[in-house]
Amino acid sequence: MSTLNYNIQSALLTPLSNIGSGILLRLLKPFSIGDFIEIDGQVGSIERSGFQRTTIKKVDGSEIKVDNSIFYQRDLHNLTSKNIIALELTIGVGYQSNMIEVKEEIMTFFSQNERLLNSPKAKIQVSKIKNDFVELSIKPWCLLDDFLALDANLESQLIEHLISKNVILEEERSVFNEAKMLA
Repeated sequence: MSTLNYNIQSALLTPLSNIGSGILLRLLKPFSIGDFIEIDGQVGSIERSGFQRTTIKKVDGSEIKVDNSIFYQRDLHNLTSKNIIALELTIGVGYQSNMIEVKEEIMTFFSQNERLLNSPKAKIQVSKIKNDFVELSIKPWCLLDDFLALDANLESQLIEHLISKNVILEEERSVFNEAKMLA
């Protein structure tokens, strides 16, 4: 019988908890529609905020629905109010390279750059698989004031760092960079 009571309580309390949290979200306004947030490891912009769930559009374009009670159970970071933004880097890495070591080198490089933020954590994911290399989409975070300076140089600095660590990058990128240096 106790399992049945627990199931009934869960079925009633979860929606009530989400509705109560939805009301609190409307009263306290920790975020608005369009704000960029991080909650429970998920990063995205607020699309809709209902009484039971909030819809977040993630960086990759997909949407997730988050129970409103989660906003009071986990750490919420309103990135819009903190004036931060993600940089978008693209690097091709040859299949000969150990991808775990490449990711570690990228994160080490980011940790040594004082203008990049530790939170939210940089995202590294495969964006394309080519015949000779994997294209990585890399998104570290910075303050909006540092964006232009970092956007202009960070990708080339990261490439130089990876080359110095013997990471094999895509040949097209290497040829392009050498031609750029000669000009």
